[in-house]
Amino acid sequence: MSEFKKIIDGMTGFAKVFKEWVEHIDWKAVHNRMDYLVSQLPKDLENESKNLMNRGWFIWFYEGHLYDFTDKIAGLIGKSISEQDIFMSSYVKQNLERLRVILCSNYPHRENQIKDAFSAHSAGLFYSSIPTLLAISEGIGRDLYPSIGLFAKHRQSSKAGLPKTADIFDSISGLEVFEKAVLMPLRVASDVTKNITNPTADDKKTLNRHLIMHGISDSYGSEENSLKAISLTYFVHASLSHLKSKASNT
Repeated sequence: MSEFKKIIDGMTGFAKVFKEWVEHIDWKAVHNRMDYLVSQLPKDLENESKNLMNRGWFIWFYEGHLYDFTDKIAGLIGKSISEQDIFMSSYVKQNLERLRVILCSNYPHRENQIKDAFSAHSAGLFYSSIPTLLAISEGIGRDLYPSIGLFAKHRQSSKAGLPKTADIFDSISGLEVFEKAVLMPLRVASDVTKNITNPTADDKKTLNRHLIMHGISDSYGSEENSLKAISLTYFVHASLSHLKSKASNT
């Protein structure tokens, strides 16, 4: 049999299988799924990013392969709070070494600081890891955007109460709808940075920068809060690096 005949026979067989596959596709379901991806998923990403942020979790959707993205969507969108907490805890634990290496390689002048924070976390020294990670996240923010404090807020004008990181977002044109969705934590106020003047016992158990860094809280040292602080630190690096790259290309 000639090579050309083999190719023709192969294409014929593929066409037959493809035809049978197409005939069994639920095209309405495909249409509904595509419509969701285009019209609703960005809004769901925005909402869940805000909900996660207000519980101290931060996740960067814009990395890895397609299956990484779909795993994050499946694990977070439309899930209960407990399901999301389990997913995020597992995700950060599974990626601890990768996140540490990325942070150290991008900020070599902070390498000892980063290594100590991750070592403290691994040793269960969460009262040490958490404030160090909060300081590192702010430091990385200053490394990338020296003039804008990561946790600073506007006090006056129409942006009063909003984080100053929103100014970075607003200064860059041409961001796509999915980029805007996953960058939402930079654009709105967060419970992590909220000033709490009369904290309750429950408030002191949360990842709140003001209570922790000003020595008000004495109950924040949990593994979950340390994992949250790691997620924040990596998100600061990934999101601000992304915006800086976009700005340089516009």
